[in-house]
Amino acid sequence: MKSLFDRGLAMLAWMTRRAWLRPLAGPLLVLSAKATNLLFGVRAQSDATAIGREWERTFPSKKIVRITEVVGDTAFGEIHVRCPLRDSGDVHACWRLMAYDRTIAKAAGANFVVLASQAEPGRDFCRVALRASALPIADLTPAHERSADRQ
Repeated sequence: MKSLFDRGLAMLAWMTRRAWLRPLAGPLLVLSAKATNLLFGVRAQSDATAIGREWERTFPSKKIVRITEVVGDTAFGEIHVRCPLRDSGDVHACWRLMAYDRTIAKAAGANFVVLASQAEPGRDFCRVALRASALPIADLTPAHERSADRQ
């Protein structure tokens, strides 16, 4: 039996793939993330380690969402939740779906970038980066910008 989380994620992923539902999906994702920020008391952090911990603690398990390393000013993480977009090739829908994570990261004082997406064929987890909002992120290439198919 699928959990409520899995069903909600599947519904939102489906919505992000349909142009006529995107205007509703985006605000739903942001609202959900803001509720999470409120529930967990997410606060702006000053360094990469603290930013990574703040983002990570809003998820139920480090088995599915975790920071794997901190290099300089950047916390790198992995998302192992089985995404409904897995192997779809639709990295743009992934970018839209990750509005949830970007909203949490913003409250933690960071930018959030998906470096590799489960939507890319053959990937079974997402690789992400978090860096303080005040710092440049031009060296972090988002998965959806590497895609030849611009949507």
